[in-house]
Amino acid sequence: MKNIYVISLLILLTGGVNAQYNWEVGGGIGTMNYLGDIGGGLETSHDARAWLLDMQFDKTQFSLTGFSKYRFNRWVRAGVYLTYGKIKGTDADNANLSRRGRNLSFKNDIVELAVRADVNLLTIYDVGKKGYYNPDFSLYLFLGVGGVYHNPKAEFNGTTYSLRPLTTEGVDYSNIAFVIPGGLGFFLTFNRVNRIGFEAQYSYTFTDYLDDVSDRYVDPATLPSDIARLLANRRPELGDEAGVPAPENYTAGNRRGDPNHPDGYMTIRFTYSYVLRGKSGYYKRGQYNFLHRSSKKRRKSRAKF
Repeated sequence: MKNIYVISLLILLTGGVNAQYNWEVGGGIGTMNYLGDIGGGLETSHDARAWLLDMQFDKTQFSLTGFSKYRFNRWVRAGVYLTYGKIKGTDADNANLSRRGRNLSFKNDIVELAVRADVNLLTIYDVGKKGYYNPDFSLYLFLGVGGVYHNPKAEFNGTTYSLRPLTTEGVDYSNIAFVIPGGLGFFLTFNRVNRIGFEAQYSYTFTDYLDDVSDRYVDPATLPSDIARLLANRRPELGDEAGVPAPENYTAGNRRGDPNHPDGYMTIRFTYSYVLRGKSGYYKRGQYNFLHRSSKKRRKSRAKF
């Protein structure tokens, strides 16, 4: 009997009992919020508020995700994730008068491709206590690396313009950037193969131009076109609006953004995935039938002998 319990423990620790349920494919739907130079801000200064407090949650957009991942053991999974979402921001309705006077706005389509690892923090088998895998609960942290494609745009007089070709700050930045996504999630597994979950992810990017804003105003004479000059400095559109700083505060050399903090975005998603059943790489069930027999059946066998 002692050997049976030892073997059972080893198989559970290595994931052997369910080794055939390693691959899963799925998708998610949720929201995306941007964190950068436009919007947010303290009411009394140009500086940003602390991290998530600087987000404009009223500018929440949608996101879609597809993924495939593999379970190495009961603690670690790794997978590939493709996410599409939208972000936007505006200074026009900002309580911060300095940012409102800047009067910039943007919208952007985000495509993120990342490889990431999930590490279980907590696993509870048989949450409902109605039989094994009915359902199971897992809480996990995740971290990954990848790339993001983006193309910021702005509207002017009813027309949408791509901002990158206009080089509004005199910088020819790339529309592809390195990204590190990380966060927290959980899922419930029903009948071994159906998983419903939730994830909160923050994507730290290595670009400050998701919003086309980073550093300082440049000499308008160096910009390539009239529309570039109009979209680089939109303070003149406000005229003599009360309370906002004078137009002289938004000229060449003055601060336009904060180059010390790259842009990022938060993704909240609900997920569904299907766990694929394959061949076990650990053992064949028939080899260890003694692990699956009830104690009653074992007693009958002994009695026959």
